[in-house]
Amino acid sequence: MNTLPRGEDAFGWAGGLLALIYNIPQIYVIFKTKKVDDLSVHSWILRLISYTLYIIHVYMKGDAALFYTYSIGFVQAIIITVQIFVYKSDCQDINGVSSGPKRERA
Repeated sequence: MNTLPRGEDAFGWAGGLLALIYNIPQIYVIFKTKKVDDLSVHSWILRLISYTLYIIHVYMKGDAALFYTYSIGFVQAIIITVQIFVYKSDCQDINGVSSGPKRERA
């Protein structure tokens, strides 16, 4: 894989770096509010799978710009996924929602 950027890679690097910025506010807001009620676990799992497939693809193609930016995006998606699992259970406990078995209705 060519790790040194070339002139024609400028758009790949610029786009990749800008794409990484949109996860940072989400990570920060989740950390500060400890709320993840509006985030779907399933969509984040699919996002992790798609990042994995992209990383494999760009590694095989030898595109350093996409490889590094997708790798960082993958790490950010893992952070948000961990936040979902940590804070979703905290939100349920605070709001009195039991994570145990549901009671049967009479």
